[in-house]
Amino acid sequence: MNEQLITNVFSSIVKYKPTFQKYLEPDEPGEDIDVRILGDLLIKNYPWPIGVELRRLFSGAMRQPDRLRLDQLFKTIERTMQFLSFVMVAQLWEERIVKKVALTPEFTSQFQNRFSVLTLGNYAWLIRAISKIFQQTDTQHFISEISDIFTNKFFDQLDFWVPERNEIGHYQINLTQADIEKRCVEYEERLSVMLQNIAFLSLYKLVTIRQINVNKVKHNVAKFNHQIDLLNSSDSDFKGMEVLQDTFADSNSVLLMKDIKDFKDYLNLSPLVIDTRTEVIDQKEKFNIKKDIFLYTKFQNNKVLYVGTEITEKCDLSALSGYTNLVKELTELLEMVNNS
Repeated sequence: MNEQLITNVFSSIVKYKPTFQKYLEPDEPGEDIDVRILGDLLIKNYPWPIGVELRRLFSGAMRQPDRLRLDQLFKTIERTMQFLSFVMVAQLWEERIVKKVALTPEFTSQFQNRFSVLTLGNYAWLIRAISKIFQQTDTQHFISEISDIFTNKFFDQLDFWVPERNEIGHYQINLTQADIEKRCVEYEERLSVMLQNIAFLSLYKLVTIRQINVNKVKHNVAKFNHQIDLLNSSDSDFKGMEVLQDTFADSNSVLLMKDIKDFKDYLNLSPLVIDTRTEVIDQKEKFNIKKDIFLYTKFQNNKVLYVGTEITEKCDLSALSGYTNLVKELTELLEMVNNS
């Protein structure tokens, strides 16, 4: 079921990573390309929130055009658009602070309503609306490739029909088997087009900053040792490494980086994307905290809710040591938009 999707998307990544071309060429004339290798590389080259959904979609349980596969297609599309919208929101926040980019009353009103409770339609609106602001204010995207890719045609492709979820996260939909099979084909194609359009994400790294230590030797300039995890992997055992730099990044955060050896140029996605794996479970109140990468979904009554990438059940993260700061940052984000 996945071979065409994998081949098409991988071919788009090759445009940004020419060294991957060798994987599209069989070892011997007449042999087939090993699609399993291509699929594994796709998972590793998209940021984890997208990659983990692709991992599920490419699993053996998803190879039939049934309701299980259709739900996973829905979820992969949703997660992809969620991550894209968070990139846009995170940069808008930075631009408002640094350059005081102006926002219209119409945008601020819509943002308040849409950001408090996120849905697929709201993800699409955020991507469109913020792109328009950047274009009107001549603001360069942190991801430079977006300028050429995010056109009206691309925005039109964001208009998906995905059913609402119930309280336990299941899609509320009744379809015949014939309808399910038809939609599996349709949504696989639409997901493929979206992933091909955003193949530029393979150039960027999603990183958790676990800890920053200062190294200072007498009469020498201080160095900053970053302990990081690369959130690009075919499984959840992320690659950890240490990077010594002359400058320092934001502590205890999830960053989107162009180069993991340059901590001067990054986009901080916290508190929209957080990593609870760094939490020390040293109190009884923290025993129920799940270790995972979480994405923001709702902010109501001064309470912020997240959804995990590996954890499927609802999780109360209010016992996190940095939870108060998460609430503070999201409040500041909403105030930033209001103070336009």
